[in-house]
Formats: sequence, C-alpha cells, structure tokens
Amino acid sequence: MVIEGWAPQATILQHPSIGGFVSHCGWSSFMESMKFGVPIIAMPMHIDQPMNARLVEYIRIGVEAVRDEDGKLQSEEIANTIRKVLVEESGEDVRNKAKELSEKMNAKGDEERDGVVEELVSLCSNK
Repeated sequence: MVIEGWAPQATILQHPSIGGFVSHCGWSSFMESMKFGVPIIAMPMHIDQPMNARLVEYIRIGVEAVRDEDGKLQSEEIANTIRKVLVEESGEDVRNKAKELSEKMNAKGDEERDGVVEELVSLCSNK
C-alpha cells in the first residue's frame, strides 16, 4: 500500500495483517514500527534516516535495501529485501526480534517516559 499525504500510520502498523513496513526510517516511523513489532524494510533518504536504518539492522529488526553505485534503489533489490524480511527463513530472526522488542517496550508502558517528564519538569523549575 502506498499513500500520498497523511495516513494513520500507527493504526495501520498495529493491524494484525501487517507483516512489514517499507520505511524511510524517520525516527517517529522507526519508533512506531518497534512499538507494534513490525519488521522494517529500510529505504532511507537523508538527515537521520540513514543512521536509523543502520540501527534497524544493528538491532536486527529489519533490513536495508541496498542502493546501486549511483545511489539509486533498483526494483529487484527492493523486492529481494521485502522477500527476505517477510517470506524467507533467513528473515525469521528479524520477525521474531521485532516482536520481542515490541513486547519489551510495551511491558514498560509509560513508566520510563513519565520519569523523563518528571526530571525535565524538575530541571525547568530549578532555574
């Protein structure tokens, strides 16, 4: 599915029929994918996206589609990367790791975030 403009990304990612997420790897997309346990097919473009794509591979929750020597993504490479993540046995580790990370993140709930907010409020109050 490709949607131009705004789409309810979090709603889409949490649907049980979603097997993977072709993503530019912007930070919000990266975090939403982790929250819902959806493996990433990374296609970064600029700014933070290439670094986030490397992180996706490092923590084994996705695979980056490799660009050719001209920096372009070829359709065959995109298809192979999608197949690797969603279908092939070699992608099973990626799929399992994405689910495992999601379970860990969701088990923590808002506990850590609340702690950070409290610390920021404290720092701002103590000028």
